[in-house]
Amino acid sequence: MIQTRKLGLLIFCSCAIFLVFPDPRTKRGQDEPIWSKKGTVFWMGCADDFLRCRPLKIPSPDRANLVAIDYDEDPKYPGIETVRIKVFASGKELGEVNPVGTVENELVWSPDSKAFFISGNDNANTWYHVAVHRLDDPKLGPNYITEEIEEDMVRSFPPCRAKDPIDHCEEVAAERDYFGTAGIDWIGNSSKMVVMAEVDCSSLMGGIMCAVLGYEIEVPSGRILQRMEPREFARRWQHSMAWKFHIPEPPEFQDE
Repeated sequence: MIQTRKLGLLIFCSCAIFLVFPDPRTKRGQDEPIWSKKGTVFWMGCADDFLRCRPLKIPSPDRANLVAIDYDEDPKYPGIETVRIKVFASGKELGEVNPVGTVENELVWSPDSKAFFISGNDNANTWYHVAVHRLDDPKLGPNYITEEIEEDMVRSFPPCRAKDPIDHCEEVAAERDYFGTAGIDWIGNSSKMVVMAEVDCSSLMGGIMCAVLGYEIEVPSGRILQRMEPREFARRWQHSMAWKFHIPEPPEFQDE
């Protein structure tokens, strides 16, 4: 978990990024879902002069399990609170998990109440990630289930082939952090889920900026079951998205 002083800086910076890089997912109320229509949003932390965090109880569909969101103030940094996420099953505390993002996070229970995923972002616009937590796992995870997706995104949108490629594109490709992944929905129970992957919407990414693919994957292995181009992704999963998905422009490569 990041230090609370750094958290305060991140909160301030995230507000600025909202203004400079408007995104369809940001045109919403503070507590409205970001990625998944079924999501419950909570913040990594809060400062009194920016926003106030409120405790949440997020029950599973069968009401037998619960994720409790609460906040603690660090005595060293008055006015700044950081999140605590406790998981309960049948009234018994199973343990705590960490947020995925350092700004906003979003939790979605599986239909069978056996797992949940958390999507989170690090700057209120890009750099977002997703992790799965299964109640039958003694450690509760996190299971970062996007390795195959990351490999496919690097193959599909190689930074060095992009029109007007980013500087140090080889390093960017190797680090695989120029795109974000977010959970959209579960499929049936807790064994499959839908994930969106999006190249950062920054002009630094050249011809591949804002490129999107959708994936249906197996959980917890992360094996890709279905790879979806934007139009198919929208057709199949718009009903589960918390925003109106807009088909991005086709990527542009140097050798085309």
